[in-house]
Amino acid sequence: MEVKTFFAQSGDGSVIPHADVSVFRHGEETPADDLADAAGKPMPNPFQAGAQGQIQFAAPNGHYWLEVASAHSRQRLDTQFFDQAAVSSASGTQSLTRALDQRLIVVDSVDTLRGWDGDQVPDGSFLICRRFYRDRPFELNVELQRTIALDDQQRAGTMAWLPAHNPLDPHFHHFTLWGDDGAAYVHPNHEVNLLKVGFRADYRDGRGTDESARLQETLDKTPYRTKYLPDLPNGEGLYVGDHRVSLRSGTRLIGDGPQANSRLISDYAATSFRDGLLWLREDHVIEAWKNGRPEGDVNAAFSRDIEISGLTFEASDFASAAVAMVCVRDVFYQRNHHHRCGGIKFFHELELNDRYSLEHEDDPETDNAVMAGFNPETPDDLNQNLFISELTGGAPRYSVRRGEGSLASAVRLNFVRDFSITHVQMAYCNLSGWGGSARAGKGGELRWMRRLRDGYISDVHCNRSNGAIYFNNAHNVKVFGCSAREVSDTAFDLEGCTYCLFDGIYCVDAGNFAMSVFYATRGNVFRNFHATQTGTAARLRQRYGTKRFSPGLGKTMFRRLAGFEDPDFDQDVRLETGSFVYEGDGFGAVIVDTWADVTYRDVRHENVMMDLRGHSNAQSQSITDCHFLFTRPANEDDVLVAIGTNRELYGSWRGGSIVSTVTQPTGVVPLLAQLRAYAGTAIYDIENLRIDVPGADTAMVLADARQSGRSPAHAFRLHGNLIPAGSRLLNANVNELSGGAPLQVELVNNRHLDFSPVEKMHIAEESDRQFASLAFGIKASR
Repeated sequence: MEVKTFFAQSGDGSVIPHADVSVFRHGEETPADDLADAAGKPMPNPFQAGAQGQIQFAAPNGHYWLEVASAHSRQRLDTQFFDQAAVSSASGTQSLTRALDQRLIVVDSVDTLRGWDGDQVPDGSFLICRRFYRDRPFELNVELQRTIALDDQQRAGTMAWLPAHNPLDPHFHHFTLWGDDGAAYVHPNHEVNLLKVGFRADYRDGRGTDESARLQETLDKTPYRTKYLPDLPNGEGLYVGDHRVSLRSGTRLIGDGPQANSRLISDYAATSFRDGLLWLREDHVIEAWKNGRPEGDVNAAFSRDIEISGLTFEASDFASAAVAMVCVRDVFYQRNHHHRCGGIKFFHELELNDRYSLEHEDDPETDNAVMAGFNPETPDDLNQNLFISELTGGAPRYSVRRGEGSLASAVRLNFVRDFSITHVQMAYCNLSGWGGSARAGKGGELRWMRRLRDGYISDVHCNRSNGAIYFNNAHNVKVFGCSAREVSDTAFDLEGCTYCLFDGIYCVDAGNFAMSVFYATRGNVFRNFHATQTGTAARLRQRYGTKRFSPGLGKTMFRRLAGFEDPDFDQDVRLETGSFVYEGDGFGAVIVDTWADVTYRDVRHENVMMDLRGHSNAQSQSITDCHFLFTRPANEDDVLVAIGTNRELYGSWRGGSIVSTVTQPTGVVPLLAQLRAYAGTAIYDIENLRIDVPGADTAMVLADARQSGRSPAHAFRLHGNLIPAGSRLLNANVNELSGGAPLQVELVNNRHLDFSPVEKMHIAEESDRQFASLAFGIKASR
């Protein structure tokens, strides 16, 4: 009788162990009574499948049907049994019973198969080896197929990737293993489970087999095929020694997710900024960009189609990034966990081949990026289509060694467009991007293109890192629902950016600024934010062992700094619906220094001073419904809030309050409004503001602060304001005492808090001395 072998499987292909099996002849409802096992001995019917779902029996000639049942399924299978003396095949003449019986062969391990005589296995037969190595304690079910055409005595006992015909990929390779007698066995699956092609994922207790060469060969010879590293048992891992592994276009390296143990361990010291445990910089990319922008199709000058997901990257000590890529498109980096290392970084070949330089002589008529070879008008030469999500873990400390500047990044984006980054939480790692220099004369002018463009970022949380989220020369990058805690330098920073948005951000303790805007700025918005600075912020530099980032002293909530005039473009920044709280010694500060119209709406401050006057170039200001609360006394002659433009522009403050819950020294000035454009007339409206600062004898100081005597004078309109009883409105009178026209002031319906009218503006005597003694901004907040 013919012997047949089947396997009980569920609908998703999973083996069903010990399933109940009944065999019937066609047209009969009673189980057949003449079944036999492979040795010809009678066997019961019904019976149970084996532990691996194997169903094996012999039956007389005829048509049969099998019923296979388990707790969750019931299946029916039709089959036919027949006998024949012998058949011819590629492996010789043998009985049909033996040939059919050996269509699927199961052995204990690949080691067992290697020792077999190759003639024992018919050509084309499939084999399942329960494990690859005898010493691995878990079953893998390695699938192989006997292939006589590849027999090679010289390769006896080895394994390799051999070219195989594939009409879709001329570089297609199949994993091939040779027995001790040179018999060839091919892994037929198009996808690559690394454990099924001979990888020893045996790293444990600091020791393991170095698989870097095998992994490199596998990545090189199986592009566009998924390389799968499954959840490894017993805390084991795949070890790649101290070698940096190179990627290529079409790399797909997948694990079972951050909660699993798909762990890749490396001793490689990826401590430099442009480095990673895994590295992608292909030869065709280097060649294409060596002389600047490539001729012809620029798309061909990029690597593309890369997916790395579900893995745990583990560095032995410290790595700046797990993965670094140069000139790429269509990248998925998702669901990865990082142990003692950063995440992923992207760079451009024009950086690495030194064509882009910051050493170019300052020249506002040139753009460093264009000089390097980037398209001056169209962002068609950037890294593109990057999708990053669900990153966890992080680096072990702030830098490689205490006081050094080598820092880790969760994500670094250089010269990138069209990207999304979501759900990132990594210790000692930030998220940053670079679209060219933001400095004046080096490509930062607003007429030059921003080359970090069109991105979406959400649910990113950085702690103990060098800043949290910051960009140079970005355009249209939207950031939602992100946080920073105990970061050095600035938490949320825009440098030379246009039309970028931070919405729903949260910061606790930044060693420099909680939020900042540097250099040129246009259309940038901070919305729905909260920032707290405590006494810890000022000590972060000491804790992290760095002397950098000292200007803010851990006190500054928001800073607009290092701006420059761009005569062809208006510049602006908007802050709305947020809160700033300072809990350390002294006071926190909000300071806008240079070259920007400011819209400041519905922002609450607690023990935070503000200075919007700038040094010599403050622009238009619109302040609406902002509130300042002070719960500790300031110093004599401190200014709590200072506003005013330095151009012939209009400014306004509408609504809101400046309130102190403690009595302040008499010389404290709750509000200084200062205008000092040297030509024309600037106008500033202050309406419906409540000032309740007990102890201060002057509620508001107004100043045309020009000391060269100019006409006409600048103008203020004060309507509907409330100030403390007994306090006054003071005209600093600087311009008039210098020989200029008197300050223009319109007072309408201003009252004391007891509702008595404010009938006049007091004129300061010795105003130069009094005005010079006032302390503003950081000076006042210390």
